[in-house]
Amino acid sequence: MRIITSLMSCLLALAGCDDKPSVTTIHHSSANGVDTLFSKSTLKEGVATFECFASESGQCHYRVYMEKCPAPASGGNPGACVRTTLEDFVLTPGKTHEIRGLPDGYRECVAQRAVGGRCPS
Repeated sequence: MRIITSLMSCLLALAGCDDKPSVTTIHHSSANGVDTLFSKSTLKEGVATFECFASESGQCHYRVYMEKCPAPASGGNPGACVRTTLEDFVLTPGKTHEIRGLPDGYRECVAQRAVGGRCPS
């Protein structure tokens, strides 16, 4: 019986090692106990999945972008960062959107209303 238990433990441990790593980001805000914005993004195996769960406006507005900031000069202030938009899209609650092949270091922001020129900090 100990052999079977040991074997099962090893098989279960191996099954857990097969899962690929992922990164999940939750954006959540509420007012008076009501969700004003609730969104989740997950990056797994090179596929970014964006999900809108709730938004006071009825839409989650997303911007996916890259940001490059110059190295600060010695003793000086860093220069202004340059943002390049990769994709803008809008989801209604319950909908998802996938993007494949995003570059390493991409960033995202989500808001209740159109993001406009800059993402909120």
